[in-house]
Amino acid sequence: MNQKKLLFLFRRPPYAGTGALEAIEVALVAGVFDQDVAVLFKDDGVYQLLPQQDGALLGGRTVSKVLSALPEYGIEKLYACSQSLSSRAIDPENLALPVELLPLSAQRELLRQQEVVLND
Repeated sequence: MNQKKLLFLFRRPPYAGTGALEAIEVALVAGVFDQDVAVLFKDDGVYQLLPQQDGALLGGRTVSKVLSALPEYGIEKLYACSQSLSSRAIDPENLALPVELLPLSAQRELLRQQEVVLND
């Protein structure tokens, strides 16, 4: 199977519609099919990484719990925009998943290396 380099770019907050969960599900499917999947949380997408979520309060699934399945599907390239976390006063030590923090220059390089970039 020809492996594609896919980057999922999560920029929206976790409960602003169904985009976040749908994008996570597509990433999981790509992982099942052994694609080279990376995920970058940026802008309000970093809120998806907060552990104190309860999607049931909104009648849905909890985004951070669904995200925790990513490594089980072989998706281990998890990144977060360091500026996005900092500007929202989110401590990287308190995230639901371990992520590599990337400055803007490293994000540009990550984007350049991909064959396909998908947004939430």
